[in-house]
Amino acid sequence: MSEKINREPILPIRQIGEDNWIENLSSFLEDRDVEVISLEDEQIFQKTERYLDWIIPFQTKEYFLNFGGIESSDFMYNLKKINEWEVLTNSVWEFVSLNFKQQETDKYIVFSESPSNDPICFKRDTAQVYLFSHDPIKRTKVYKDFNDYLLNEIIDIQKLYTEVTFDCSKKEIEYKANLLDGDSIDFNFRYLKL
Repeated sequence: MSEKINREPILPIRQIGEDNWIENLSSFLEDRDVEVISLEDEQIFQKTERYLDWIIPFQTKEYFLNFGGIESSDFMYNLKKINEWEVLTNSVWEFVSLNFKQQETDKYIVFSESPSNDPICFKRDTAQVYLFSHDPIKRTKVYKDFNDYLLNEIIDIQKLYTEVTFDCSKKEIEYKANLLDGDSIDFNFRYLKL
């Protein structure tokens, strides 16, 4: 790996499903010693959709079909396996049941955890990505979709390997706000928690 300090992050893909995205992302990950492992059992999608009573968005299916077996402490570390996804209402986070009504939490599917072990969820009707925070107690939209969640992880692995640094947190927030934009996203909170 060559050092690329204070440069903008490399984005091997912009969109799940674009031309050559699998090859480009695979090459990028392999260059960072992340073993690319696809899902072996495609039937897991149907089982999970039946269990959750929810149709997994196409982009998310495509990612998991090709990269869903990855187990890395550097990339997508807190991403749950598809068969571990659950309705937020049924999750282990006590602060959720104490602070949010079931009719609200039924609308979210937990697919990951934040570094501080808070649930990261898909909103059922939009597939937008939300964070439920225990400190402070808050629910907020953090990404417009799974694709932006993936792009953030691509940037973060480059930060981890010091291939890129931002001059200050404000510069990183601005960069990610431009790249990972969307309506009603709390950029500062996303930076703080994710």
